[in-house]
Amino acid sequence: MNVLDTVALFGAAALAAPVGLLGVEFLVGGRTAAGVGFLAVAAGLVVGVLYRPDPVDVVGGRVLDWLQSDGDDADPESE
Repeated sequence: MNVLDTVALFGAAALAAPVGLLGVEFLVGGRTAAGVGFLAVAAGLVVGVLYRPDPVDVVGGRVLDWLQSDGDDADPESE
């Protein structure tokens, strides 16, 4: 995990903390559906930052696949 990932995780946690606390407050107050919904949103914020694909890896992987292909996957009907 590099510095930018750490900053992104901190930002997500800073946004998710109040939403999660609101979910707990709703659960304690008896509004179960809203409480579970807010907790799910808070968890989704943090998990989304942890497991999102890195754009550099996605683009880099596609470029490497394109460079390594030898042209055999071209449409055979166009020949």
